[in-house]
Amino acid sequence: MPIQFKKSVIRIGPAGIPLSCKERTNIDGIIYTRCLGLSAMEIRFARGFISEEEAKEIKRVAKKCDVALYVHAPYYINLAGDKRNVKMGMEKIENTMKLGQLMGARIATTHLGFYGNLSKKEAMQRIVKNLRKIRDRMKKRGIEIPIGLETMGKKEVFGSLEEIIEVCKRVRGTVPVLDIGHIHARCIGCLKEKEDFQRIFDMAEELNLEHYLIHLTGVKYDSDGELYHVPIKKGDLPVIKLMECILENDYDVTIISESPVVEHDAVYAQILLDRAMEMMK
Repeated sequence: MPIQFKKSVIRIGPAGIPLSCKERTNIDGIIYTRCLGLSAMEIRFARGFISEEEAKEIKRVAKKCDVALYVHAPYYINLAGDKRNVKMGMEKIENTMKLGQLMGARIATTHLGFYGNLSKKEAMQRIVKNLRKIRDRMKKRGIEIPIGLETMGKKEVFGSLEEIIEVCKRVRGTVPVLDIGHIHARCIGCLKEKEDFQRIFDMAEELNLEHYLIHLTGVKYDSDGELYHVPIKKGDLPVIKLMECILENDYDVTIISESPVVEHDAVYAQILLDRAMEMMK
């Protein structure tokens, strides 16, 4: 269930259908997520899109179960690439937004692309230009679900926290998706104390967000950033410090577990949140 803390609401849930859910449909995943005591779910289009009819039924079931929905575009998108890659990426994001709005999702998350042979400034300019095109085209169709821009863990990929915040400042209708594991990997393990997590929220403060979407997982990394995701207990990310930061500031957040043990770590994150609440009494 969502946790009410002072004025804010904190929801936690899995990225995709829980692994232990025997029936492998999104609708079954939503019901199963609720049975686990979780209150959010991210529906991923990594393996293809669903029909509009299914999206509408998902909305009905999610509302009945009180599960907040989010959607994630297919992973390979490069809005800084050549014309062909950009065209395909824009189509994927737009389809994600359309289906996300039909199912009542709160944010449509996407990756943005790679630097390639471009300078960071050039990559930024291309991505901003193409996101504005997407936003304007979709607005004309009456689709205004916020586009979530995910922070990325590999240094050769566009998506440092600073870059994501800058794009959000330049493009209306976009919000940051704070992937804490990716941020931790990109800065080579810099998130150690509650103050380190606070700096993330401080940097995002100028966007005047009422709600934060957070992705959470353990992560292995080297000097180039992220290598791969691991369960929270097998990484060095002090998640309890994140929970303390969220509670002390009464942030309104949704936490989506991207761990390899998806729903297990979603439940574990909820346990850590409860533990942090007890410590504050």
